[in-house]
This record gives sequence, C-alpha cells and structure tokens, in this order.
Amino acid sequence: MKKKFTTTLDGELIKAIKIKAIEQNKSVATLLEELIKEYLAK
Repeated sequence: MKKKFTTTLDGELIKAIKIKAIEQNKSVATLLEELIKEYLAK
C-alpha cells in the first residue's frame, strides 16, 4: 500500500529530478521510489 510522504528539498534538486523524470517518461514519485529502493539494496 502506498502512502503519501512529504519532505523539503533544495529547489535546484527538485528541478533536476523533475527534468530526469520527464526524460525517462516517469513520474517524480516513481523515479524517487526506484532510486530509494536501489540505495537501500546496497
């Protein structure tokens, strides 16, 4: 079950992750979820 999670990030970081998500044809939430899972698997 997915739950909403809110945080504060640097504005330039938000802009960069939005651009990456668009380039990969994904939502920001999906991209962040994938990155967090990858980080936690290390």
